[in-house]
Amino acid sequence: MKVTSRYQPLAADASGRRADASIEWLRSYGERRINSRLMDERRSIPPYVVLDMGNAGLFGVQVEERFGGLALRSRDIARVLAQAAAIDLGLGTFLLTSLFPGVRPVAAFGSEALRDELLRDLATGRALAGYAQTEPGAGTHFAALSARAVADGAGWRLSGEKVWIGNSSWARVLTVMANVVDERGRKRGLTAFAVRTDRPGVAIGREILSMGMRGMVQGEVGFHDVAVGPDDVVGEPERGLEVGVDSMSWSRFAIAATCVGAMKRCAQLLHRFAGRRAIATGRLLDHPAARRALGEITAAVAACESLLLFAADRLDAGEGVEPELFAACKSSASELLWKAADQLVQLLGSRGYDEANAAAQLLRDARVTRIFEGATEPLRAFLGAEALSPTSGLTRCIAERLDAGPIAQEMEASLVRLRGRELPLGAASGRTLQRAFEAGLAGEVAEWALLAAAAQRSDCAHAVDWSRARLREAMARASGEADLGAPLLATSEAQKAIDAYAAEIGDVEQQLPGERAEGDLLLARDERGA
Repeated sequence: MKVTSRYQPLAADASGRRADASIEWLRSYGERRINSRLMDERRSIPPYVVLDMGNAGLFGVQVEERFGGLALRSRDIARVLAQAAAIDLGLGTFLLTSLFPGVRPVAAFGSEALRDELLRDLATGRALAGYAQTEPGAGTHFAALSARAVADGAGWRLSGEKVWIGNSSWARVLTVMANVVDERGRKRGLTAFAVRTDRPGVAIGREILSMGMRGMVQGEVGFHDVAVGPDDVVGEPERGLEVGVDSMSWSRFAIAATCVGAMKRCAQLLHRFAGRRAIATGRLLDHPAARRALGEITAAVAACESLLLFAADRLDAGEGVEPELFAACKSSASELLWKAADQLVQLLGSRGYDEANAAAQLLRDARVTRIFEGATEPLRAFLGAEALSPTSGLTRCIAERLDAGPIAQEMEASLVRLRGRELPLGAASGRTLQRAFEAGLAGEVAEWALLAAAAQRSDCAHAVDWSRARLREAMARASGEADLGAPLLATSEAQKAIDAYAAEIGDVEQQLPGERAEGDLLLARDERGA
């Protein structure tokens, strides 16, 4: 199932000019009107910021002009998102969440009536959208979703509990993923519904106060026998998987773009500080530790950006792009951003730990990129399963599309060795876990092969050597020539260690109550608190 643009963007020149104008607006606005620390401390993006971003057209970058959008090309969308994240990664994440899991399903899959009703307000920020897939028992695993839509003659009755929903209490409309079930309770197929949040039965739940991205609203949403009809279906009934894969893929594209922008900011701040900081050996900038960190961050930027723009150019050419490529973009960029942000804090020393500086907040905001829209480990397993498949097109993509035949050959030879290897899990683990472990190792190899191939298309010479070295390390781990980096502890041994810790440090669970959240029952509309 390949992912396409599904809208008509502007010509390259016109799109580039509009993107340039949006970037210039963001830079000017960031200087004058954004205070990231206050947004972080207050856990809220000021309403004027959202309104101003809407008036600047930022929520309509992938909406056609006839609905009031900017209709930018994918390459230019990546540039705008990178700029927003370089100013404030949390704000950039709010923007991408509003755009891709938010506006995108309606714009790309909505009926003409649905788009006429919603898109103009969504594109201009007069209304916000969100995407409700994640549940307490399921994230990116579509088959595990429990939300249900039961046919009632006129349409369906939607019920389910969703969690970690971006824009939950701010959104006018949520694209909700649910299983359509028949009168016998049998699942007929995943379906996406556009649900207005003012519908009876929609219950906005608790907000989730997260470690980073504090300005962005995330929370629980319940759907209790909500009436939805044929006009509310996004895409086609019982074919919601297409909408879900599209939404996740574009979100991963966008996360990669924001990670690239944030990595550039990390390098910028590190270089500025190191050039001014005097240490025992002279300038910090001249010390091998700083030079190594800057070398790694700039190489990571070049490789990740090149891979991202390779995907963008394919989309802009009207081609379908494999979901695995989006997964590789997101997985690699998020991991490398986290390392860059950690290196920034480390080299800034106490200044990096000081909340008055930008580094601490950047580190906290960066952490979620390794988790949201698929954590690194399952994404690499997804990529690895494709790489190991006899019908995989990854080798051909690297050899032909990225013009990196030698890298493709190295990757394929490494995967052959991996297939014949006895993995260190033990016979009791079973074939399912063996395959999962194998796919994870293969995914790491495939990810670095894609980055190494993409780096050859960049202007950064040292990115090629750096990414090839990382590829060799991944291949050595896959083949068993190098240590995996950590012991695979037997379950019984883990239990034994944890039992010993309990004797040494106890198992203290704090019981002192916190603030009261419930109002007095005597003041409630109903004495029972209903």
